[in-house]
Amino acid sequence: MTPARAPFTKILVPVDFSPASDEHIAAGQAVEVDGQYIEFSPSSVRSVVLAADLARASLGTVILLHVTPALNYSTMYAGNLSVGLSSQVLTDVHEAAQKTSKAALEVIAHRHCAGVQVVIEARPGVAVSVIIEESEKKGADLIVLAASGRSRVARFFVGSTADRVIREAICPVLVIPALHE
Repeated sequence: MTPARAPFTKILVPVDFSPASDEHIAAGQAVEVDGQYIEFSPSSVRSVVLAADLARASLGTVILLHVTPALNYSTMYAGNLSVGLSSQVLTDVHEAAQKTSKAALEVIAHRHCAGVQVVIEARPGVAVSVIIEESEKKGADLIVLAASGRSRVARFFVGSTADRVIREAICPVLVIPALHE
């Protein structure tokens, strides 16, 4: 008989953040990363805290993931004006976004994942696809995902990352509801 193992030893947590508002900066609620102020959504913070607690209980690992927008096209359009971007410029933009994203994830890991092994990942792409790919690549036992907090109407028209991850993931998905303050 093989010994039972902890059910959640690899926990993937997609973490979203955005530029901080002046109000959050003034209140000391923003984090400075590479000369920029950012803020994490309360639901993302709750996701990280819960994942860290689960990982502590199972002696597991938390995998923090941030997905940056992909610049897949070498031409960007502005009305009738098109500006071509070289592949080197696109590479530089992706590398800068990855560096800033990893620095932001280091901040949240330092604040909320004490005593837990943490892996930091940042990749460009479509959020749903990257989350599913990373969960499979890392062998995640659980995905802890913050809900966006958009209205039902907005989710109907633009879809919901959480809804799609729930349907497509091969491991359990725990969705943390958005806080409405």
